[in-house]
Amino acid sequence: MEIIGVTESVLQYLRVHIITGDLAPGQKLNEIALSSRLNVSRPPIREAFRILENESLIISLPRKGCFVSEISLKDSHNVLEVRAMIECFAVDLFKQKGIRELPNAASALEKTEYSALPPGVDAYERYRYLRQIAEFHIQLVAHSDNLRLVEIYNAIYPSLARYQSLYTYIPGLMDDSYKEHEKILQFIKNENYDEAKRNLELHINKFVELIKGKFEELNGE
Repeated sequence: MEIIGVTESVLQYLRVHIITGDLAPGQKLNEIALSSRLNVSRPPIREAFRILENESLIISLPRKGCFVSEISLKDSHNVLEVRAMIECFAVDLFKQKGIRELPNAASALEKTEYSALPPGVDAYERYRYLRQIAEFHIQLVAHSDNLRLVEIYNAIYPSLARYQSLYTYIPGLMDDSYKEHEKILQFIKNENYDEAKRNLELHINKFVELIKGKFEELNGE
């Protein structure tokens, strides 16, 4: 149990710092340095590496070691396409099952109404903020009552969160997202599922352009 607890602690440290960008794409992860920094033995670090590789956050290269995986415009498009497919299918399931009320999604949305990220906070606070504003979509999928769909969404979430971290702190963006989420919930409540799905697609596609702009900015274009 103790090793599991240590592994979870190492896993959370690495996941948080990769998603928030404190561990940069392409950066080598040194077992000895991490062992010293986190005051843990190397087996939990290796186990954390294995899990993070399954989450596509790191890559392991034979005879070279482990590295933070790269991000790219193409990969961001792939992740967002899968996200749109899952979330829109969840709305299709609402229509099939006659689901109109999404209390957990509504509660998650309410918590973001006045949510803002103070400047200068650490990686854990930035990650907490990212998770909080993503919770609406996580709960939207959960309301589909399809555990396999939820598992697939959870599998892409770490990669999705990395790309979300590129644009989340744009002033006014979260206020706009809040209003868009409200509209989606209202359409579902009114059983206007097709319009809910159309607005959901528009909402997700908006971030495709934001990420594209961020990559152009990073590349000095």
